[in-house]
Amino acid sequence: MAFYKFFPTPSDRMGTIWTLSTIKDAYIIEFGPAGTTHFAIEGMMQFNADHNANVYTTHINETDISFGKQDRLENAILEIDGQYGPKYIFVMASSISAIIGTDIESVCYELQPKVKAKLIPITTGGYHGDHTLGIEATMDMLCKEVVQETVQKKPNTYNIVGNNGDVFNFLSDVEEIKNLMKSAFNFDVNTTFTAYTSMEEIEKAGEAQFNLVLRGEGLKAADTLKKNHGMGYHYGRPYGLEGTTFWLKSLEKALGIPADEQYIAKKTAEIRKHLMNYRFMTRGLNKKNVLLVGDYDVVVGLAALVEELGLTVEAIILKHKMNRKAKKHLPEKWERVMKLDYSEREMEAYLSETPSYLLLADEATLKLENKSKLHFQIANPNFSKHSIYPYTPFVGYHGALYFMQCLYELQKGNPEA
Repeated sequence: MAFYKFFPTPSDRMGTIWTLSTIKDAYIIEFGPAGTTHFAIEGMMQFNADHNANVYTTHINETDISFGKQDRLENAILEIDGQYGPKYIFVMASSISAIIGTDIESVCYELQPKVKAKLIPITTGGYHGDHTLGIEATMDMLCKEVVQETVQKKPNTYNIVGNNGDVFNFLSDVEEIKNLMKSAFNFDVNTTFTAYTSMEEIEKAGEAQFNLVLRGEGLKAADTLKKNHGMGYHYGRPYGLEGTTFWLKSLEKALGIPADEQYIAKKTAEIRKHLMNYRFMTRGLNKKNVLLVGDYDVVVGLAALVEELGLTVEAIILKHKMNRKAKKHLPEKWERVMKLDYSEREMEAYLSETPSYLLLADEATLKLENKSKLHFQIANPNFSKHSIYPYTPFVGYHGALYFMQCLYELQKGNPEA
């Protein structure tokens, strides 16, 4: 086992719990020790995400482990169904119960006739991959098991697939997406997968006309919605002036309607002025290289914004494995600077050997030994940031302005950088 100063890459089980925990009226039962469930839920606090689901743990002791007993799980399902009457109960194994071979699917199958709730088994016990796999599987599962058939679509509506609590700045980014869609197309959001939403809203996701996929882990769910409900989708996160305008123009083709050109022209003029000012401020820098560390869709999107600002992308580093569906959309120019699935030790070794002007990363990485002059947080884990104001995005036109403002302040606060 490797040693870590901070955290190892989270497992698929953690991704599942994080994805479900932001859903109102979701009932989750985990068959395992109370401590492991508590640790997973406590991590939501570091994301600045609200815990809206009802999460229960059965606890487990040595006898349960030694003899493979599952009475606690069966009794918990019956008790929660009888006491609260939920429409759905998600049943999952902890890492311990998964490793001893607890068959969650069989338990749900045998108990289903005895309860009113629909029992949905979850088999991501922490051994199939990292958190991104759990997030992908959970959103796809929601689309298969919870989304209902619909007779009629709501005009001018869309779903957001892939706004999850584990994404740093998710609260502000989703508000900017809503603002872009309203300002450019007069479209309103129907359901958000999964921060923040409710089980009822997920049931009605099929009523929307279209899906916006904001992360690669949402592509599988979008394919399911397309197959089962005839819903098209568009994948990508809009960053910077050029990136946001390209995103809106791509949506024009997908939706079959024009975007508001006056809105785009107004924002273009506003942002260009500040882009020129930022480039002028940094014109004398000898070294303008930037290192980006974080989730795939965020760092690839911000890399384009970094170049738009006149800076140079030295490296894009992922701390997780790359989603295969998302990999097909990777711009060719980033392939040469992309570094995948770095461990903490590999990360620190690289950062300590690579001088740079700016390091954009999660707070744990920012605390590692590095030779970057300026630091700015763009990803989780998070130790000190407390985000409750939902209008400081990184995406969209407003995100470009806010990001430039932050870099202005960094540079002026460190004039020798």
